[in-house]
Amino acid sequence: MKLGFIGTGAISDAVIRGLLTTDYPIDQVIISRRGDRFSTKLAADFDQVRIEDDNQAIIDQADMIFLAVLPQIAKDVLSSLTAPNDKKLVSLIATIPIDDMKAWLKTDARFDRAIPLPAVEHHACVTAVYPGSDDVMALFEKLGGAVAAKTIDAFDGYATGSALMATYFTMLESSAQWMVAHGSDYTDARRYLAALFGGLSENTLKSPDQSFAALVDGHSTPGGLNEQVAKTFEREQGCTAIHTALDEVFARIKRAASA
Repeated sequence: MKLGFIGTGAISDAVIRGLLTTDYPIDQVIISRRGDRFSTKLAADFDQVRIEDDNQAIIDQADMIFLAVLPQIAKDVLSSLTAPNDKKLVSLIATIPIDDMKAWLKTDARFDRAIPLPAVEHHACVTAVYPGSDDVMALFEKLGGAVAAKTIDAFDGYATGSALMATYFTMLESSAQWMVAHGSDYTDARRYLAALFGGLSENTLKSPDQSFAALVDGHSTPGGLNEQVAKTFEREQGCTAIHTALDEVFARIKRAASA
C-alpha cells in the first residue's frame, strides 16, 4: 500500500507516525513538501517516507490519498489537481463537503472524511469517519479505533465534540490554580490532577458497557464530596454552558460547510 499526503502539518505528522509504528502494511508514504518542518523530519525519521514537490505526482503514485491542507486554501490547491476515479481519497480538511472536493478534483473517486486528533500518533484516539469505507476504517482502527458516522450531521457532531479539548484543559488549569491558592505547588497540583483524570479515562475505557451516567453513580457517594461538586456544577448551569457552546460550534461548522 502506498499512501499519499497532500499537506503535511501536525495532524498528517501524527497519522503517519502512528501508522508507521503499527503493523499496517505500508510500502511507502509520499508526502508534500509544504509543511517543510514536518516533512523534513518525517523523511529523516522513516525510510518509507519520501517527499514529493508535485501534488499531482502524489495522487498519481499513491493508492490512498489524504487531503490535509487548510480549509482556506483547499479550493485553490485541489482545483489544480485531478484524481482518477480508481483512487481512494480521505479528507482531513475541516468543514469542506465531499461533493465540493469531488468537483474541484474532477473525480468520482471513493471519498471519506475523517477527524483524527493528535493522540493517534500514540494509537490512543478514536477517529470519526464518514461514511466509513471498510479500508479507511481498518486504517484508523490501527491508530486507536474508529467510529463510522451514518450521516453528515452525526459526523459534524463528532467534530463538534472534539472542540471540548481546550475546555478540558481549562478546567484542569482552573483547578490547579485553586489548589495553588490553597498552598499546593503548581507542579505537584498538575501531576496530581493529570494522574487523577488519567485514571478516570482508563476506568472509562475499561468499562465500555457503562454509560457516563452510570460512571457518575459509580464515582460518587450519596451525600459525598463528588456528588456535591457535580450538583454544584449543574446548579451553576455548567451543563447548559457546555450545550450552548456545542450548539454554537455545530452551527458554525454548518455555516462553513454551506459557504
